This record gives sequence, C-alpha cells and structure tokens, in this order.
Amino acid sequence: MRIATICFFAGLIAIISACSAGSIKRTGYETLQNMGEIQCQKELSSEYPERESYDAYQKKRKDIENTQ
Repeated sequence: MRIATICFFAGLIAIISACSAGSIKRTGYETLQNMGEIQCQKELSSEYPERESYDAYQKKRKDIENTQ
C-alpha cells in the first residue's frame, strides 16, 4: 500500500512537471514575440514581422528535425 502511494505521487509529480514545462516554453515564446513587436513599435517601423503561433513554430521545428 505504501509503495503504491509513493508511485502514485511520483507519477503525479512527473505529469505536473511535464505540463508546466510545456506552458513555460509557450509563455517564453510568446514573450519573445511580444518583445519583438514592442521593439518594432519603438523603432517606428511600419513593417511588423508576421507573428507565428507557438504550435506552428513547434511544427516547423519538428519538420526540420525530421529532415536532418
């Protein structure tokens, strides 16, 4: 019984860690996108680079990794 409880909590912690790592990466990516937009606004640039979603970025990245 005690081993089962320990295994349960270890699994739960692993799942929570995996979810939070993904959200941290997504938040970091979106922060960098926002910083880029702010930089363009400060420079009074009329051309903003096209904003790419995190999911599209991840898909491109996986495609590049698979072709190498």
